[in-house]
Amino acid sequence: MTRNDRTPTSTQPLPPLFAPSGVRLDATDLKILRLLQTGARASIQDIARRIELSHSGTLHRLRRLEESGAVLRYMAELDASIFEAWPVTWIDLALTRSPAARRERFEQAIAEAPEVMEAIEIIGEFDLSLRAALRQAADWPVLRAALDPQAEFIDRARIRPVARIVKRAVPHPLLVGDPR
Repeated sequence: MTRNDRTPTSTQPLPPLFAPSGVRLDATDLKILRLLQTGARASIQDIARRIELSHSGTLHRLRRLEESGAVLRYMAELDASIFEAWPVTWIDLALTRSPAARRERFEQAIAEAPEVMEAIEIIGEFDLSLRAALRQAADWPVLRAALDPQAEFIDRARIRPVARIVKRAVPHPLLVGDPR
């Protein structure tokens, strides 16, 4: 058994998956998504052969996945080593208890900040975790001022520069099993 043939360790069945439009994704859709995550440049003929579906059926499925919002875009995964001069930093934020209407402004600033690669809401000591491309941890005050110019949202922050990526799960761990 190879690494990619492993199944999840949980014995619980996986919950159904839905595209953003509400379309339920079936086993064939998941096979296509897994193939796209591991090689988006594969031809429709190659994908069709690997999932044992006709060319036209596969093309129909791909269009459906795109239109439903399950597939947002096709892109290349770049080797992180080319960005060594601009390392990734995780920034955990504890936020003040601002009204939701004003918090939208803060989240919009996060969405528009080119340095912020990802922002996730978390539970626990901190409220948000940002993955940001900062040249050095000392660049955090500049980003903080851009995100929260009136100092009304960020209570405190913990900066965690990334030394190296040990593992990146591609495809998504729920898309296990080899589609052939």
